[in-house]
Amino acid sequence: MEGCLGSQEETGLVWIRLGGASTVTIRGYVGDVVTLTCKYDAQYYGPLSVCWGRGHIPNSGCDNEVIRTEGVKVTHSASVRYHLQGDLRAGDVSLTIIQAQMKDSGIYGCRVDIPGWFNDQKHHLALDIQPVPPDPPTVAIREISARSISVWWSAGFDGNTPITGYHLECKSQTDSWVDAVRGSNVLPWERETAINDLRPFSTYNIRMFTKNNMGLSKPSNVLTITTKDAAPDGPPQDVKLQALSSHSIKITWRAPELSLQNGLIRGYQLRYSEYSPHERLPVRVVHLMDGAESFTMNNLQEATEYSVTLHTINNAGLGPSSQELVCSTLTNDDQQHMTTTQATTEVQTEHSTSTIATTTSSTETWLLVTDSPTQGQRVDDFSTASPLSNSTTDPVLSKKLGTEEQSGHLVAILVPALVVGLLVVMAIIWQFRRTTFKKGNWNILWKNNDFLSFGDSEPAL
Repeated sequence: MEGCLGSQEETGLVWIRLGGASTVTIRGYVGDVVTLTCKYDAQYYGPLSVCWGRGHIPNSGCDNEVIRTEGVKVTHSASVRYHLQGDLRAGDVSLTIIQAQMKDSGIYGCRVDIPGWFNDQKHHLALDIQPVPPDPPTVAIREISARSISVWWSAGFDGNTPITGYHLECKSQTDSWVDAVRGSNVLPWERETAINDLRPFSTYNIRMFTKNNMGLSKPSNVLTITTKDAAPDGPPQDVKLQALSSHSIKITWRAPELSLQNGLIRGYQLRYSEYSPHERLPVRVVHLMDGAESFTMNNLQEATEYSVTLHTINNAGLGPSSQELVCSTLTNDDQQHMTTTQATTEVQTEHSTSTIATTTSSTETWLLVTDSPTQGQRVDDFSTASPLSNSTTDPVLSKKLGTEEQSGHLVAILVPALVVGLLVVMAIIWQFRRTTFKKGNWNILWKNNDFLSFGDSEPAL
């Protein structure tokens, strides 16, 4: 008679010792069809009665009987999941369990009733049914805000084992799933949850797992989500004020820290007014386009303090104000002082160069004085207009330049005056000759020595 030596392909075989006899352990998964093999020699004995039971086989019969045959006919089955699908006429009385469950695990005994005293054949098998990992859920977005994301999901196959919960993971798009992952466990009956405390205008990846007694499923589909904008959390940086004149002040700044911008910067709001610690004065508001990092406030009052604040603007709104700064416009005396001459000196490798800038309220002159060991001193004048006054940090050079400048002005005045004078003299002489001579004409001739002379001629009679 043959023993219990195998099962179908979806089960595993393990030999163990049970009560001094060898026993086969068959492994399967929840939902599988598993077969516990038991055979005898029907050609020798003919059809015999067989029973299958849970646990060890007693001295007679089967405890916790699950199925019994009388010859080739099944006379009892404890469940519709228990079948004898082998050829009973050939002695194949293997037990087949359909839709295996975790509770099916345990020891099974096969008893073949052979006529005679103590001739029955007994065979023991161990069945180990393991849970199947569940299928992952299908995840979708419910709602997105600046600092939270709401997701929902539908459950997949549970692996024929009750789902014990879900595991949700969320990370920044720039991170890996190994590092910097936020995880949370969700109850098995829930189908929606929210992820909070996120950063505005940031991109995240989200995935989910199903849990049962077997463990975690494979990860679900990955969602890539960008949170919405929020008003900036930080003010502009490095805000500075500079008085340019008696009627203007310049403000400069840098954008807020990137982590505090909470969206794309669309511009800035500048607010300024005359400063008064005791009363509120009218505030002027200027909206500046994105990319600007400076602005000049004009048409201000002379020698007046102004209070200035700056806000960052994005699609979600206005950010916090920068620290209030106070700056005073200049007086006319201060402005006149600022327009005095400034000089800088640059030293080069082969010769020295002095650059003198002369600035007045209406003109600006640049004089480049070059001292070269081979070419001597050279003065180049880069005037933007005729200056009304001149000032320099070099007295000798200033005197020289002043003399040359005065000579140039004198020539420019005398030449037109001489031309006008000559024209007047010529007109007087011409009129005099007409009244003196009744007949004849006169000519003005140019001599080779460049002096003018006059000649008369009488007309022919």
